[in-house]
Amino acid sequence: MFYFLITFAFFIFITNASAEEKEHKFLLKGYGEAYYSHFDFGPDQKSSINGASSDSRAIVDITRMVLEMKYRFQKDLYLETEVEFEHGGTGGALELEYEEFGEFESEVEKGGEVVLEGFHITKSFSTKLNFRFGHFIIPVGLLNKFHKPTQFFTTKRTESETQVIPTTWHETGIQFFGKISDLSYKIGVVNGLDATGFSSRNWIVEGHQKKFEETRATDLAYFANLDYNGIEGLTIGFSTYFGNSTGNRPKNDMDGINGYVTIGDLHAIYEKNSFVARGMFLYGNLQNADKITQKNNRLSNNLQVPRTPVAKAIISYYAEIGYDILSFFNASHKLYPFLKYEYYNTMQEVDEGIFAQPRFERKVLTFGANFFLNENVVTKIDYSMRRFGESDFNGENTFSVGFGFYSNFLKL
Repeated sequence: MFYFLITFAFFIFITNASAEEKEHKFLLKGYGEAYYSHFDFGPDQKSSINGASSDSRAIVDITRMVLEMKYRFQKDLYLETEVEFEHGGTGGALELEYEEFGEFESEVEKGGEVVLEGFHITKSFSTKLNFRFGHFIIPVGLLNKFHKPTQFFTTKRTESETQVIPTTWHETGIQFFGKISDLSYKIGVVNGLDATGFSSRNWIVEGHQKKFEETRATDLAYFANLDYNGIEGLTIGFSTYFGNSTGNRPKNDMDGINGYVTIGDLHAIYEKNSFVARGMFLYGNLQNADKITQKNNRLSNNLQVPRTPVAKAIISYYAEIGYDILSFFNASHKLYPFLKYEYYNTMQEVDEGIFAQPRFERKVLTFGANFFLNENVVTKIDYSMRRFGESDFNGENTFSVGFGFYSNFLKL
């Protein structure tokens, strides 16, 4: 795969085609979101044999503010950067980690974060062929491609994606992308994951390397995405990811033992007139999950990783639909009542000797509404009901209100 990409790159650099699209020299845009949530359950699922105890608590969070900048050096060569401010800023913070026996710990990633999610240069040869190198988002799943607050209904990002794969998932490497007729494609190679962060609750999410100054790339990973847009209003496609994860551990404690992560997803979006529907199915597999579990269990507390058993297979899927009821009145605003169903199990299939706890099989039903003040600004309200694989496990219900925006700020 790596040699194929190198050959492809050589072909690109000897191509004489030029970009056809006219762009501004400088573009500044951004998006942000915030919400209030009230919970009828406590934060610790281990507080009783039936899960989280009944409670009445609430939080407010400035989830993120993101600034995106694009600067065009010339017609067919440009730089893009994306900086995300999460949870109100940066600084040290204590976190009560229930998956690690209720211990307080100082977060390595800080209380809030400033994250460089994008930093890459793109050489455009035509709409069919572009080459990008640097730090960019991996197009796996639906949310990593469509994560602006105006692109999903719920006040928070889709749970059945954020709890199983990194979102937004940004890595460093190279990629080729373009559009040929009604097909859009992306293919590339990036640094791989770090298996020390894999866990029962969130599978590979914490394998996204963020704890150290340098990102290990001993193990590389490969991704591909293909979308079809030949029917008006419809986008349908698939994505895949494949890469080893044991060679990127902080210490070389799994020499000769592979931990390949394989992910595949099918996704679709239909937006026409006043109707919106979105859906995705994702399957993931981890090689030698039992051996990774054993090694992770012996990691130092100082590394601040979960050290819980890891599944060898997971599944996740969801669907959401909404309809703009104000379209009946030719109103200038839009109001979308919506319904969303999610299912995900981060312990779907385990190796012998590992217990698949039913609390990691989760079903979420959410209903609510989105009110668009204009095409760039949305206010949201919803109520979600989370249930678990064990029937006598306490349900968890959440009421939320929030807002978000996505807009261009400056064009030069």
